[in-house]
Amino acid sequence: MKTDQLMTIAFDNGAIDFFHKSGRGDLTQLFNLGNKYRVTNDLGVINQTRFMNTAKTKAFIDIICKKQGLTKDEVIYHNGKRGKASRTYANLHFLIYVASNLDINFEYEIIDTFIKGKILQYRDDGGNHFKALNIAIDAYLPDRKGRNNKGVYIQIAKKLRNKIFNEVEKPDSNIWNTEIATEDKQKLRSEYEDKLVTLLKMGVVTSYDHLKELIEKL
Repeated sequence: MKTDQLMTIAFDNGAIDFFHKSGRGDLTQLFNLGNKYRVTNDLGVINQTRFMNTAKTKAFIDIICKKQGLTKDEVIYHNGKRGKASRTYANLHFLIYVASNLDINFEYEIIDTFIKGKILQYRDDGGNHFKALNIAIDAYLPDRKGRNNKGVYIQIAKKLRNKIFNEVEKPDSNIWNTEIATEDKQKLRSEYEDKLVTLLKMGVVTSYDHLKELIEKL
């Protein structure tokens, strides 16, 4: 089963936590960001609870359920916790609907990030290609035998992170789920990993040290 990790995606007025597999984002954060646009444009703040109880909103949720074969609890999901730990996450189609009712600039930003930018796809591609890279290392790296499996994977992952996030002093292993892992960096990770898999399969990589050198030359 694929892990549905929570990543943070940056926008002009802040960030939204988003589960990249199930395609759900933090609904309250979305309202907060959209209302920032409204305040900037001298428009009134839209109350989240009242908005969720309108006939139009309920009808749109019904449409999502029908078109995607989801239940209402899957479109609007609450984590079951209370207080500060309480979170409500919403389906991407619903998030776009909300953004369109909050501010047209914010609507454009949401569409540009998720649809045109394909940030969720690039995040998945990067994770999948990294798994493929580990398999290729085991199968094709000439001096692989006798090395610690986990150690090699970790070192190669660090090399890639240092290559892509050269402005970060010590990129940690969870950096791909943070707001600085923007669309361009997610895409670059996927491309680099895919290239390394190809080089390994072609027999271009002559050793572990050579593999690390190639990462620097990407």
